[in-house]
Amino acid sequence: MTSRPSCALVVVAAASVVGVLTGCSQIAALAPVGGNALAVVRFGAIDVLQQKNIAVLTAPVCALAESGPVVTCSGTSIDGRQITVTSSVASDAQLVVAVGGETIFSGALTEVLDEAARG
Repeated sequence: MTSRPSCALVVVAAASVVGVLTGCSQIAALAPVGGNALAVVRFGAIDVLQQKNIAVLTAPVCALAESGPVVTCSGTSIDGRQITVTSSVASDAQLVVAVGGETIFSGALTEVLDEAARG
């Protein structure tokens, strides 16, 4: 006797696959604990965007600038505005976050991270 999977079983399996695949993009955006200078600047930028209620389509992606110890990041808001971030990697790093060309934050990176850690 051959058994065929019931329709309900197929639906449950398909829903599970969709749920897992949907979670992949969300998990990819989660920040690991700790990290290098690029990650720290990115975390700070994301914290600022959340504090300012900026809906993000593409989270900022960061890279070291070719000249000097500077990190630059770029992303996109839900409404299509460009997100730009600059910061040094020094211990007294200043973080500048702009959305659509308008600066929404300029200040100490450590203060942003400390505030986010306090919740």
